[in-house]
Amino acid sequence: MGGAFWRFWSVELATETGLGLAVIALQTLVVLDLGGGATEVGWLSSARFLPYVVLGLLVGAIVEGMRRRTVMIVSDLVRTLVLGGLAAVWLAGGGAFWVLLLAVVLLGTASLVNDAASQAFVPRLVDRDRLLPAHQRLDIGSNTAQSAGPAVSGVIIAWLGAPVSLLLAAVAHLLSALVLWGLPRDERAQRRTHGLGRAIGHGLRFVHRHPRLGPFARWTHVWFFCNGAAMTLLVPLVLLELDAGAAGLGLVLGVLGGATLLGTAFSGMIATRLGMARTIILEHAVMPLSWGVVALAALLPLAPAAGLALVVAGLAVTGVAMGLSNPSEMALRQRATPDRMQARMNATMRTINRAMIVVAAPLGGLLGDAIGIGSALVIVCGGFAVAAIGMAASPLARGRTAA
Repeated sequence: MGGAFWRFWSVELATETGLGLAVIALQTLVVLDLGGGATEVGWLSSARFLPYVVLGLLVGAIVEGMRRRTVMIVSDLVRTLVLGGLAAVWLAGGGAFWVLLLAVVLLGTASLVNDAASQAFVPRLVDRDRLLPAHQRLDIGSNTAQSAGPAVSGVIIAWLGAPVSLLLAAVAHLLSALVLWGLPRDERAQRRTHGLGRAIGHGLRFVHRHPRLGPFARWTHVWFFCNGAAMTLLVPLVLLELDAGAAGLGLVLGVLGGATLLGTAFSGMIATRLGMARTIILEHAVMPLSWGVVALAALLPLAPAAGLALVVAGLAVTGVAMGLSNPSEMALRQRATPDRMQARMNATMRTINRAMIVVAAPLGGLLGDAIGIGSALVIVCGGFAVAAIGMAASPLARGRTAA
């Protein structure tokens, strides 16, 4: 892969560790410090991804003409300042829900800019025929961080408090910026010959009219809607109904990350046997079953420990399935996209996917508070099943576009 790729790999590891430390801290502050429930957790998730909806397409078109390494450095420094500032405000006694929402919107904006640059940076580091193993290695690092970050964060919060976890997240993003500074400076993309509006429209048409990307994108959007609701409902299920505290939430999210890591380790072998498209379809088919196991923890009259065991089991299967699929998803997208369109393609996919979360997270929270966490999760499982059937019935599954 080359030395530059592995330094970039370490950057992604630091970034994902920082996000893992931050997310648990933010959710804990909402539920345990501010007394919020599923609705408030939903609004927090919505605020995190709102910038993707409002600015995502514009950012993708703008970043396309900039040096991607520079964009990543600046966005990491911004995230360092936001997380460190939020920790300082909370330690000084200025904590409030609106402060969290403001910080999360700023954090989401910086993450949006970073994502647009980092995803488009990978095809400049490795050849196109190495994109699948490259994303497999990136996902292994990411999933390691997503496994360790929440687990460590839960222990830190229980011991030292959520603001300390936020400070450590800020340090992780600072380290990421320092490593990026040592990477070779990449070249600017070719200057656009048309305006931002036309560039955005071209990106939307490219993705949704493409014979491979189109069906993949549409059913992936449905998947993100369901996952946004499911992850929102998971937080009050663990913290309130199962009374597992921050350590319990860190445990279940750590298991999810660890299982995703395990799936990623076998993703190359599975994709070689099934093809990338069928590997993605397999993951979609597993999701309604694995989240159904999580729903049982809220529906059945179980002891908290038994309920937590069901949640862990369901998320373990979920994680393995996602780990198997993620490298194939990224490789399929990037193999189908020329370099000049990489930033816009990634921005288009992420903008609409995150828009699904922005809508689904508060709706899932409201539904959970209205009819109960378990019943709401059953409805979400139905949505996952629709996405699986749609993907399986699409041209992606019939061999014409399978890769």
